[in-house]
Parts: sequence; C-alpha cells; structure tokens
Amino acid sequence: MLVGMADTLIVSYAGEAAVSGVSLVNQFNTIFLYLFTALASGGAVVISQYIGKRAQEDAGEAASQLLSFSTVFSVLLAVLVILGNERMLRLMFGKVENDVMQACIIYLRISAYSYPALAVYNSGAALFRSIGKTSVTMYLSAASNIINVIGNVIGVFILKAGVAGVAYPSLLARTFSAVVITWLCFQKKYGVTYRCQWIFKWDGGLMKNILYIAIPNGLENGVFQLVKVALSSIVALFGTYQIAANGVAQSIWSFC
Repeated sequence: MLVGMADTLIVSYAGEAAVSGVSLVNQFNTIFLYLFTALASGGAVVISQYIGKRAQEDAGEAASQLLSFSTVFSVLLAVLVILGNERMLRLMFGKVENDVMQACIIYLRISAYSYPALAVYNSGAALFRSIGKTSVTMYLSAASNIINVIGNVIGVFILKAGVAGVAYPSLLARTFSAVVITWLCFQKKYGVTYRCQWIFKWDGGLMKNILYIAIPNGLENGVFQLVKVALSSIVALFGTYQIAANGVAQSIWSFC
C-alpha cells in the first residue's frame, strides 16, 4: 500500500493531471491487491494448520500450491488488464480530461505487469507468517519501499518521466520483493519450503481448502474497494483538481 501512496505523493510534483491519473488507478489496483492478499490469507490458514499437526511436508505442499495458483491467477488478470486497460478506464472514468486519462492509461499498463510479482510476494509472505518469521517480510517490505522511493525521485525529478517515472520503480520494487521472498522460501533452514515437484502439480482438494477461506475474504474486501472506485468515478466528473485532492486523501486513508 505504501508503494502506491509514495507514487501518488511524489508524482504530485509532476502536475495535477499526473497525480489524478495515478491516484485513480491506485484505487483500482487496490482491488487486485486485496484479492492477492485474500488468497495468501487462505493459504496461510491451511499452511498453519499443517504446521500445527507437525506435517511439515504437507505444509510445504500447501505453500507450493498457493504459489502456483497465485501465479496463474495473477498472470491471467494482468493479461486482461493490459489488453483492455483503456476500455476499462474509459468505462469507469470516461468523463475525465484527456491528460488525466492518458496518465491513467500509462500507469495502469505498467502497474499491471507487477500483478504477478504482487501475488508471488504475498504467497511467500503467507508462508513466512505461518512459520512465525514475520521479521523477514517486514525487512523485505522496507527494502522494497526504499527502492520505490529512490526510483520515484530519480524518475520524477531527474528523468522528468512523469507518470512512467513512478510506475517503473513500483514494478521494480515489487519484482525485487517477489524474487527475494521466493528464493528465501526455497531455503531448507526454515523447515517449511517450496518444492518444485509440488509447484508443477495440481492438488484440487488442497486448493479447495485454500479457496474456501480466500474467496469470501476477497469478495468482502474487493466489493468494498469496488464501491470506493465507483465513488471516485463520480468525483472524476468534478475536475482535475478535485480528483487530485481526493486521490491524495484516499491514498493516506487506504494506508491507514
């Protein structure tokens, strides 16, 4: 969440249209963030149950299945958003000014590439939360945000790249988190690990248990965020300054 918030605040120096576009897309992106988090939460519950039974092998299989499903699901979502991003944005925010819409299109197209990274990171984070190693995800999240902020500053103030100047650092930061957490999840010293043979195998019963928890959780949070996006589409009718003001406030509110 802080990655999106930093993008909104730093891109504000590039103008009202830029911050308006980034803030509108960030509210849309939060829907997917909630979906990936909900999926990871379902996985964390199942992994924790196996750990409680001292079934470390089964816990590793559950974690590997969570990674597989999250990756496939996020790639499909990313492809849909990349192919239909302008149509989706015009459906939601069709009345905004052209420069705001262009900022939305650029930011959404680039951020969609980070969906798989977000899903993979959340899957790995679920495993580390289940085994009680939450300091790992805390430090990794801090490092990711530092990368993002430094990249944003370079992109906006040095390269003068505007919206793209904050979108690419976010993609880089999220990819960094995904790669590092996945590498750590293969380390045997943590007890419960990913296994290649389980990643490329489908266990319907196990996924049913994960989705039984993940789907209601995702729908609950996703519908709430979808209502916020609908309200933003109404705010978009007022003008660029109002969108910018609402977007900055919403980013802080969402973070809280």
